[in-house]
Amino acid sequence: MPKTNAIECRMAGGDELNLLGTWPSSFVTRVQIAVGLKGLSFEYAEEDLNNKSELLLSSNPVHKKVPVLIHDGKPISESQIILQYIDEAFNFNGAFLLSADLYERAVARFWAAYIDDKACIWKSITHDMAGGDELKLLGAFPSAYVTRVELALGFKGLSYEYVKEDLANKSELLLSSNPVHKKVPVLIHNGKPISESQVILEYIDEAFTGASLLSRDPYERAVARFWVAYIDDKFITSWYPMILGKTREEKEEGLKQTFAAVNTLERALKDSSKGKPFFGGDTVGLVDITLGSLIAWMKATEVLTGAKIFDPAKTPLLAAWTERFAELDTTKKVLPDVAGYVEYVNKRRQTQAATAAVM
Repeated sequence: MPKTNAIECRMAGGDELNLLGTWPSSFVTRVQIAVGLKGLSFEYAEEDLNNKSELLLSSNPVHKKVPVLIHDGKPISESQIILQYIDEAFNFNGAFLLSADLYERAVARFWAAYIDDKACIWKSITHDMAGGDELKLLGAFPSAYVTRVELALGFKGLSYEYVKEDLANKSELLLSSNPVHKKVPVLIHNGKPISESQVILEYIDEAFTGASLLSRDPYERAVARFWVAYIDDKFITSWYPMILGKTREEKEEGLKQTFAAVNTLERALKDSSKGKPFFGGDTVGLVDITLGSLIAWMKATEVLTGAKIFDPAKTPLLAAWTERFAELDTTKKVLPDVAGYVEYVNKRRQTQAATAAVM
């Protein structure tokens, strides 16, 4: 069993905090720094990753890795999610980690994601709008990441100008709005650009009134962010080689991993919805939008491969959720045509085959 060391810091309030970590993880270190800046006390449990404790496995059954912060018995996983949770749950004392300014919060989240994704060595359509804000969305077909932003804007009842980008000949507006990644989606709000789809979704939720995409409860917000990250990091990355893999083995492995991720999401829906219609409960939330943006792609996948991703016989909750989400008025207006996706993939496959033939 891992050795437990109690690290005592001054703490405001009587909350019980446990941090599961290991040396030399910088992801654990960032959590320790955040807890310290907040003036909180916590018990630190050093994990042996070659012999993971039952506490770690039960607290983070999806990834089975550190760090995990346990607050009054409730586990929160993934370091960036933990940091946002600490900032939101313990706002009565200590320094704020994120600015009160919504745009500055979005910028900070962008660079935090950039550090993890890039710097870390390990790793025109108009809709009815409430208000007078000027919104412009830079997007391109067939990006599901753009679709999720369109869904969020729709559920918020916002109007916006959609600018279709040619990714083979990117516009100056795109290059100047997202000079780091040079990709879509980019939301421009009153001249200020916000990049990265999940950063954009949280910005939309914080900057505009209307239906909330995230719960007001810090723990429920952390859980939602966890599943959003899971969809991007596990589900999408498994599904992509399933339809565009270069070898049969690559496609078969993608199929296997995709269904493993779907089974995990079935359990997540059961736990998160608590018997209600959506991941967000009675109303559509961040997880619903993230997964819902992929529905047309999943239907296209069935046409292309014969594999039913959300099978009523195997994952009845997800299958019912898919039909329910697809029938919403906002969803019907936004989700792309399945035939367009099928045509896109077939063209990509033809290009792959032609390239392979001349090599």
